[in-house]
This record gives sequence, C-alpha cells and structure tokens, in this order.
Amino acid sequence: MERTYNSGGITKSRSRSKLSRIFDTDKRRYIRYEVLDYSLVEINGVVDATNAIIVDIGLGGLQLRTKSAIDIGKSVKIQVGRVDQPALILKGEVRHCSLIPQSDLFGIGVRFMPDTHDERMAIAEYVHSIFQRQCDLLST
Repeated sequence: MERTYNSGGITKSRSRSKLSRIFDTDKRRYIRYEVLDYSLVEINGVVDATNAIIVDIGLGGLQLRTKSAIDIGKSVKIQVGRVDQPALILKGEVRHCSLIPQSDLFGIGVRFMPDTHDERMAIAEYVHSIFQRQCDLLST
C-alpha cells in the first residue's frame, strides 16, 4: 500500500498489484544519479526553509528526503551549499510526495522549472559535477 500526500494534506492510498510493480517502467527522460547532498527547501516563497537531503538527481528533476510532507503542485526553491562558490538555487515543482515505509521521512519528487538559460545551465553543470564525482570514485 502506498500513501501519497496532495494539497490540503489529504492522504490517498493506492494499492498496486505485484505484477504491476515488477513490470513498472520509468517515465523519466533523463538518467538519475545517486547523491547525498544537504539542502534547504523554500516552499512558495515562505521564509522558513525545510531541511532536506537530495538522494538522486537528473537533468529533469531530483528526489528529496524530508521530515515534512510538501503538497503536490507547490513551487519550491532548493538551496544547495557548495564549497568555494555561492549556494546553488534550483527552482522546481513538487510532483509527488510519499511517506517512506517504516520511516518518518517523506520521499519528494521535484521537477526542475528553470526560468532562464542561466538557470538551465546551472542545473546541467551541477548534474554534470555529480556525474563526474561518481566517475572519479569508480576509477579509484
């Protein structure tokens, strides 16, 4: 049984058959890379940011882990700290939010929603740096 959270904090439950989970196909256009980066999430311009961990990322979006649910459809700004550089701000929209079984954490999927070419380039450079980091780890 999977529980999802949408606007208004309403919980919907849906049950998926074992067969549908086995043959589930990923609808993503871009490869996701595993990562563990700390971030702050600002929801709809609210000043109080939520602590989060980025667990995977691709050119189209990322997945977060937080202790609070974020409503589907909400606009978010994700701030990622970087060494020797200003913090990276990633704009996006929450696409799904599910309580992780046997945990007090929520898995939150965010689709990137850059406004400018520079924002798109910053996303591509960040994803590339994660890809490069993983390649470097594999080669050692």
